[in-house]
Amino acid sequence: MSPILSIGLPDISEEVIERLAEECEAQISKFILKKIPDKSIDTLFVSCTLELVDNQLDLEVELEIDQLFDTGHSLDDLLQEATGIGVDWVEKQLAEMKKK
Repeated sequence: MSPILSIGLPDISEEVIERLAEECEAQISKFILKKIPDKSIDTLFVSCTLELVDNQLDLEVELEIDQLFDTGHSLDDLLQEATGIGVDWVEKQLAEMKKK
């Protein structure tokens, strides 16, 4: 479960929310591919869903990874760390948008 952050939201459109979700997915994928060799990956699924409800932006991160061979990495730990990377990235983007 992701932590609940209360930083206040900037004015945000559906297009911005969609862009943030796509870039969050890219950031998480990039992080994972830095940690384990891409040739070991059979399946990598990354989904970030952002939903604005009652001035609260909810972020849901779904990750799935299957490897062709073991690389010695704990996939559970890696996926947990990758989720944190995505949450931190979105928080930073929102904070920067709020400054403007």
